[in-house]
Amino acid sequence: MESPSAGVGPPGVPEGRAASASPPGTERRPLLLVGEAEQGAAAGLRRLLAEEPIDLLSCGEAAKALLLLGRAGPDAVLLGSMEGPLDAMEFLRIARTSEQSLPIVVGVPVGDSAYALRARGLGATFTVERPYRADELRSVLRFLLREWGRDPRGGTVIDLGRLRVDGEAPEFRLDGVLVPLPPTEYLLLRHLARNAGAVVSRQELVRAAWAGDSAVRSNTLNVHIMRLRRRLGDDRARPRWISTVHGIGYRLTVPEKERGEDAVERANG
Repeated sequence: MESPSAGVGPPGVPEGRAASASPPGTERRPLLLVGEAEQGAAAGLRRLLAEEPIDLLSCGEAAKALLLLGRAGPDAVLLGSMEGPLDAMEFLRIARTSEQSLPIVVGVPVGDSAYALRARGLGATFTVERPYRADELRSVLRFLLREWGRDPRGGTVIDLGRLRVDGEAPEFRLDGVLVPLPPTEYLLLRHLARNAGAVVSRQELVRAAWAGDSAVRSNTLNVHIMRLRRRLGDDRARPRWISTVHGIGYRLTVPEKERGEDAVERANG
């Protein structure tokens, strides 16, 4: 993977489709538009994503990045620090007027919850901590790679009554309360929801969430299931939503709502 440009983008890029770095005659790889004004951060991203099957197009100025958005037709955008009269939030606001479904990932300074809330309010698909953590950024981008037209059931909402799992966006509704999810937890919950009531093996869940990555440790799956249970309000000792079937895997069931149960507190727990 290489960057077609470290600055404003290649000249002569045709409208609606990028001149990506994929070799002629091969299947086109997804194109990621990177909005990053800091040269050190941009170079670090190129190194970080060098092994990923995507092409990068970099731009440091928000106004020029907006032009590239129309000319190059990227499959996703990663927004960091932008220079010029427009900042990253202005880019996001303007981009969403014409690109409602384009995945846009926004890098948020560590601990700046107000910035993260503003980004989500303007339509960010994901927010990730910046400086970027390799595992988090790769997780988000690999999630997007799996979702780029590769799942014919992607847009179907999975309606289980109290629980509704979006078939495309990384979120679910619990008793009507919207709960956003990190990519890996979303892929696990979506697969469990599609097989609600049935036992899903650990191996099948690893295939669904990590594309069968043999390097995924058993404890990694346990940790993500624990986090999902917490978001669903499950009791750690006696889980009602996601039960463990020892030696095999997990089963998702939708329990009756208990008296006095607070969906907002449980979902955000």
